[in-house]
Amino acid sequence: MENQKSTAKKVVTVIVNILIWLFIAFAVIVTILTFAAQSNSNGIPSIGGKTILTVQTSSMEPVIMQGDIIIGRKLTTKEQKTLKVGDVITFNAGDLTGDGVADINTHKIIEVNDKNGEISYVTKGENREVADETPVKSQDVICIYEGTRFAKLGRVLDYLSKPQGFLVVIVLPLVLFFLYELVAFVRKVIQVKTAGTKQITEADEELIRQKAVEEYIKAQKAAEEAPKETTETTEGQEG
Repeated sequence: MENQKSTAKKVVTVIVNILIWLFIAFAVIVTILTFAAQSNSNGIPSIGGKTILTVQTSSMEPVIMQGDIIIGRKLTTKEQKTLKVGDVITFNAGDLTGDGVADINTHKIIEVNDKNGEISYVTKGENREVADETPVKSQDVICIYEGTRFAKLGRVLDYLSKPQGFLVVIVLPLVLFFLYELVAFVRKVIQVKTAGTKQITEADEELIRQKAVEEYIKAQKAAEEAPKETTETTEGQEG
């Protein structure tokens, strides 16, 4: 029974440790993406020539769904000018909402224009009937979408990229983890320091109890026999 409990405890410990380290790996990845986005002028995280962004609208459905995470390949200056009809690109679309912040859009190229070496692209959403009003200049193209996407994970990434989400999901659990590791370390240190001190086992406690009971019984017998001896002595003197 003791062996079964010990084995189960070890298995649970291993599983918990694996989950903790997986979370730490996830936290590191999210942290890298967050800082990569902040260091980029267009606010899109870029690592190793790949861009990671969340689709905010439904204009490309059903090819790309709103809330998906898509992976794009960053383009060189030369590649920005050699795109073709049918390519799905992410580009700087200017201030579409009037909030003073440049918006990022992902649409399909339906026409390529070349005016004296100045390349621009006419784009359109997959489910839109009309093309985008303003052609995209080649230098405003950020990346090209090559088919890699993660369905509906964009909402999670968006939440984690916000200060509140990052604090609740990443920072606080990491703090609790390190506190847990600190407590475990302190316990180990205490165990090492007390390793030379004899520990009383359950068997030792049972033996002590048995001896105490035996001593109590002996004391009781001695107390019962003492009056008899006194009485017998007195009677002998009177006789």
